[in-house]
Amino acid sequence: MRATKQPSYPSCEHFGDQLRGSMFGHKMTRELYAYPNRKPKARPKRELLGEDLWNDSSWSYRDEGHTQHSDAYLLVQRDAALVNFDLSMRYFASLDADEFEAALGHVLTKGRTFKPVQSLADWDGVAGAYVMVFDEYKQFYIGQSTDIRKRVKQHWASRKPFDRVIYPDRYETVFPVDELRDLDTTRIFAARSTNPYAVEERAEKAADQRFCLNRMPGGLASPVTLMLSSIDPRRRSNGVAGVPLSWDDYDRAWDGVADVIARERSSDGLGLVAELAGMDMTVHSVTRKDGSLFMWSRRDAIAGATARGELGVTEFAAFLEAMGETVIWPED
Repeated sequence: MRATKQPSYPSCEHFGDQLRGSMFGHKMTRELYAYPNRKPKARPKRELLGEDLWNDSSWSYRDEGHTQHSDAYLLVQRDAALVNFDLSMRYFASLDADEFEAALGHVLTKGRTFKPVQSLADWDGVAGAYVMVFDEYKQFYIGQSTDIRKRVKQHWASRKPFDRVIYPDRYETVFPVDELRDLDTTRIFAARSTNPYAVEERAEKAADQRFCLNRMPGGLASPVTLMLSSIDPRRRSNGVAGVPLSWDDYDRAWDGVADVIARERSSDGLGLVAELAGMDMTVHSVTRKDGSLFMWSRRDAIAGATARGELGVTEFAAFLEAMGETVIWPED
């Protein structure tokens, strides 16, 4: 697949620091959100996963060693990320600005020594905790570092690893702070401390989770805490209220997608993309047989068919374009 050429943006100054230009710009955009990357955050170990899990995840990679993500994975993962992006933007827009300001104020009082940052140079090499504020989205993020200036600039320069943008799924993922760009940060507060973890933990515990982008609790994380957060990450409803769907109706809806793919496979297949794109993509709240709920739409089923190899990469890319998406390919 050919890489998609992107423009380069000029450098700019923010909080007293000169920031280099980037192909991703200085403000987050949907077009460049969750930019695909073939490199996994951590290379999976076959001996730890076991043969069944290793084989089940093979569709995600284009090599036997699982060192590079496949074309199918790039499409499916970014599709999920963009669904979450749209849900998150609607959720942010629904939040009350006065409530956000009150929640931020409550966090800052828990820090006791948080001060507005005018120039990051004043915090060069300073240990402590910080709060990055994104007023446009009515969100904030709480962190800690032995060098506050360096850490804030790392947020601005980095991107969330592509295979960690969605965590745990497209409907309940807390928006990734590192996908926001430098000029999205409108205010910064910081507090000096010889024990940054304690300040971060106190502030994060005081945070109203409606307005907080932290995906895991603050403070010094133990190995057990890290393990538990990976198994059961912090979730956010993102304001999704799915149309109720029974388990039997869910089964029938799944079968309906599979039937369309199978029927077109037995014919010339020319109408497959159009028929899939024309299906009802309503988000449903599905009731499992044990009474628990999960969110689902036929778009999930179509992505699942791609993961299983029932729908080709070219077909799924065409489906996404028919749904109004722009397919982006990274440089290899």
